[in-house]
Amino acid sequence: MVKGCISRWMSASVLLVLAAAPGVPAIAGDGHDHGAAQRSITMAPRTEARLGNQEVIVTYAGSKLVLFLQRYVDGTPTSGAELSVTADFMPSDLTEIAPGIYGSGELMLAGGRNDLEIAYTIGEESGTATLPLLLPGGAGGTAPAAAAAAPSGALPGFLLVLIAAGLFLGVNALLIRRVRVA
Repeated sequence: MVKGCISRWMSASVLLVLAAAPGVPAIAGDGHDHGAAQRSITMAPRTEARLGNQEVIVTYAGSKLVLFLQRYVDGTPTSGAELSVTADFMPSDLTEIAPGIYGSGELMLAGGRNDLEIAYTIGEESGTATLPLLLPGGAGGTAPAAAAAAPSGALPGFLLVLIAAGLFLGVNALLIRRVRVA
């Protein structure tokens, strides 16, 4: 009886380690492919908002703001809008570069949070909106360092495997001891 219990315990331990080992690919049937893993690539700092029935996306590339304006419902670029942006009390008119894409002249923004006030006239609709744009390197470079130093709260995968294996082995040792005593 003890031999059968030990052999089951050993086979279950081996299966647990194989199933939870990091870096071991999962066994899948033919035609089972999840494709490439998704990656997030950040090209430039950006912010976005909805202005009535329009969607606006603002990016800061180099020393220029680029604003993408499109209808929210179907993504059709919006041409002919009159746009201006005020950042750090410096106004700048945006000119249409391509359908739905507007660019500013040279505009220097500080690191950290920059509030962009966008004044717009799209067709018969006019208004203003304030959008926050976060740039790296704010307050003398302390913002990115503080973000990097913050703990993520997640345990590494190998540590989780070790904890799970330890719990599994401990519970099984108690069960085997109980069988031997009986």
